[in-house]
Amino acid sequence: MTPLPLFSANMLLLSVFAISFLAISFSARPNTHWRSWAAANALSVGALAAFASLPVLPVIATYLLPNVLLLTGFGFHLHAARSLKQAATPFGLMIAPVGIYVIIAALAYVFEVYALAYIASNLLFAALCISVAATYGSAAFRGLVSSLALIIAFGLLALEAALRILHGVLADGPFGPGMIEDGTVNIHLMISLIFIAISGAFSMAISFEQLARNNHEDARRDPLTGTFNRREFLRRLEAQLQPATGTHFGLIQFDLDHFKQVNDRFGHVAGDEALVKVCQAIRHHLRRSDCFARLGGEEFGLLLPNVGQEDAVMIAERIRKLVETQSYDFAPDGFQITISGGMYHGTGEGLTPTDLFKIVDTGLYTSKNAGRNRITMAVQETETPKFSEELAQLDGLSPPENELRSAV
Repeated sequence: MTPLPLFSANMLLLSVFAISFLAISFSARPNTHWRSWAAANALSVGALAAFASLPVLPVIATYLLPNVLLLTGFGFHLHAARSLKQAATPFGLMIAPVGIYVIIAALAYVFEVYALAYIASNLLFAALCISVAATYGSAAFRGLVSSLALIIAFGLLALEAALRILHGVLADGPFGPGMIEDGTVNIHLMISLIFIAISGAFSMAISFEQLARNNHEDARRDPLTGTFNRREFLRRLEAQLQPATGTHFGLIQFDLDHFKQVNDRFGHVAGDEALVKVCQAIRHHLRRSDCFARLGGEEFGLLLPNVGQEDAVMIAERIRKLVETQSYDFAPDGFQITISGGMYHGTGEGLTPTDLFKIVDTGLYTSKNAGRNRITMAVQETETPKFSEELAQLDGLSPPENELRSAV
């Protein structure tokens, strides 16, 4: 079988994907990865056309044109993968393989050692494929089924490039500009056809899969602060209670003291800035399993799964101090925002989310009535929750006033 039908099939499939990706890019946002995929496929069409035309190309073009187009195209594959990952791709990273190859190919042309250009192009091509596969294997794509298919596709090409290097080293007979015509071309073109089908289909799939995941994540998040929203917080709390496992957890509800005065004094933009800064500070001091949510306005909730009472109290106190010590660009030195809250710790047995919110809400208002900038602990000794008659004030009071006490 002559290579021409396989060249044609590869070029046709690449053209279809290039046109499809370009068409999608006009309506999709963001569209950087779509256009990079379109460029990658279009350049690969050019590379295959150049490979198919090697017998009629000038010698210098034989050394340079096909592999420069191919390496540039796979540079765009890397750019697309990193764009999906939301990572910058320095221009030098994309063109470095091409620049290196041009230098080596020029030397190979001058000294008439085409094997050097052949081996160098495949080494650089393999490095690009491995880089793309590694990008799809990064944490940003964890959980996306399509990423596995793309890792396999680019890994397959990297392996094939390694075999081409070996083949170039071991090839018998004259080895000049052009392809090694010993029957392996059809194998390479079949592998290329498989790669094009997999990479084209799963590139589309991973983009839409990522979009669906992002939409799902956006539905769980507060758009201003990036914390979880009330719906997600309630879902997590219900999951903590059903089924009852006897695992202890902490629940804290707090709001920012006198926050209306921040908006009135500095403006709503400053108020939004304060909310964002407070939330960022708190999020950096929590465990991955914790659920921190904006329940509404300046009101927040924190669910601490699988935590002892002492640790829960320490976390609450750390958050209180953290908020108290924040500084703000819009406010003069010494300006403080503090929090007041209510806290529950227990297994939640026999309680509903509504019951728990009543517990911590009562503690919240007790904190406010006691002077604010404190957390009040509520304890449950039986199925009916009881509240401490003395506040567990988590600030700088002297012992024993700062100790947590339960109602007797």
